[in-house]
Amino acid sequence: MTEMHESDDTRLRAIFQTVFELPPSRDLTTVRQISEKTWDSLAHATLVAAIESEFGVSIDIAEALEMTSFEATRQILEEKLA
Repeated sequence: MTEMHESDDTRLRAIFQTVFELPPSRDLTTVRQISEKTWDSLAHATLVAAIESEFGVSIDIAEALEMTSFEATRQILEEKLA
């Protein structure tokens, strides 16, 4: 598996910070759906749409359901961009 380019990682981090209203200083590796108050179903749909738009990828329902943390989302995107 290839590593995500730094610019792609930066773009993904910006999406997470925007969608979930997180401060730039937040360690995103700790962000999980179960523990974020702002990560509700609407925010999840917004996250998926933002990633699809920003990266020009298509995320299917099974992949969207697996996107339960920053790290899981990052891994799915890495596979899409490989």
